[in-house]
Parts: sequence; C-alpha cells; structure tokens
Amino acid sequence: MDPGVFFFFLIIFIILAIILWGHRQRETAKQKAERFREGLRIEGNELVLPRRMRLVKGRLTLKGYWSSSGRSRHYHIDRKFTQSEELETDRIELKPERFSLIMNKSEETLIDVPAYLLMEPELENILLIPIIPSYRFEIDKQSLEASKEMEFAHARIDLTEWGFSGRLYATVQKCRGARVELKRKGPKVTEKLAETRESAEFSREFMREKLMIISNKNVVDPREFKKVLGKSIFLEGHGEYIIELTLDVPLGSDIHDRATLMAEPGEEIPEGETRVEIVI
Repeated sequence: MDPGVFFFFLIIFIILAIILWGHRQRETAKQKAERFREGLRIEGNELVLPRRMRLVKGRLTLKGYWSSSGRSRHYHIDRKFTQSEELETDRIELKPERFSLIMNKSEETLIDVPAYLLMEPELENILLIPIIPSYRFEIDKQSLEASKEMEFAHARIDLTEWGFSGRLYATVQKCRGARVELKRKGPKVTEKLAETRESAEFSREFMREKLMIISNKNVVDPREFKKVLGKSIFLEGHGEYIIELTLDVPLGSDIHDRATLMAEPGEEIPEGETRVEIVI
C-alpha cells in the first residue's frame, strides 16, 4: 500500500476513535448523573443529598468557540473549576450567587456559575450547579437621545424588579428609524428590544426560574445549556450590560447613545419550584 494512503487511513481511524471515545465518555457521565439525581430531593431552599458527602465548593467557567483549519471545523471547550472551600454535608443551601450564561449565534459561549464538586469515589467529577436568580440593578442614565439635523430618537428607561422597561420615540424622514438593543461584550451578543419610525414600548426581564443542574467537570459541553434555557442565543445573569439607542442613518454613520446597566446578585430568593436538569 502506498505510504501516503496508509497514513491517510490511519489519521481517519484516529479521528473516529477519538470521536467514539468522547461519545462514550459523555454517555457514561450522563448515566452516572441520572442515577445520582434519583437520590436527590429539594426541601424549601435546600438541596438534600442522599447522604453526608464530601464536597468542594467553587466556580465553574466554560468557554466555547469554533475554529477552522483547512477543510475542518472544531468546537473548542475550555473548562475550569476554581476551588474556594471544602466541606462535608448532606444539604446545600440554595441562595443567590453571581452567574453568567451567554451564547451568541456563532455559539461563542461563556458560562460562569457557582458549583459543588463531589469528592466521593463513585461520584467522581460530578458537579452540582445551583442557579438561583436574584438581581439588584443600577443604571448610569435613564434617558437616551440620538439626533441628526432635524431627525431624532429618544428612549426612556425604567428599572424593574427583574430587569427594565421603557418607551422609544422617533421622528424621522430620511433616516430608516430607531432601535434599542441590549448588548454584552466577551462574547459579543446583541439582542434587539424595539425598532420603530414612530414610537414603541420595550421591556426585558432576566431569567427568574431557579435551576439545579447536575453536570460533569470533564465532559460538560456549554452548548447543552441551549436545551435547558430553551433558546439558541442567550444573555442572562449578572455583570455589565449596554443598552444602546441607534438612529439608523442611510448612506452615513449611525448615531448612538448608550447606558450602562449593572446587574448584581440580590438577596431575595424567587418563589416557585427549583427545576432539576442534567447538562453534560
């Protein structure tokens, strides 16, 4: 056999073996997580474990992005668990802590959440991720304006318990209209809230459902959060956001005005049941 053909088939075999090995790892991790979930229960604002267990509390950070080389594309995942303390307990208090869940249309992703790593030998690498939404909002300005000659746009923003609402006004002739968008950097995500040539109301509420996610430190894929959140593009959690007003100018530079919205963890625990999901 020609050496070139031999090495071609060898490379194909290695790639297939890696894919099958990764699939097997994920299936094994999922089965272990499903068995563990059967022994969990939630009482009020506490997660009750099957028995007293050794845990490491910390934070899980996931970064995902696509890269291409030649004819192939590959989705890279950077996984990092940062330890803060060790404990032994049979209960975990479900309380608000900082979290970020961000994914854009290119599947560039940032997941930054509190997590508990199980240290029992039979539960190696299993993570418990409580996401308890609660917010305290601050905004640097509540009025946005953009104008060009005799055409202008104005937006008024009011903070609410779970986000913000407002109204957009536009007076345009040559301009296409005005829009308000919510934005975040790293990864870059833009969500359109309103667009009009006259007036429109807009509002944005951040995630308010309580989640308990069971995962695996070594094989978790951030794209799997799309299934839990029910959308392919998401922009949720705490941190710094930009609310941007744009006057859409044809054949010229658009006019912008921006407000910075800060979302910090609140103290109030939302009502309702905690949904338990597996994300591998």
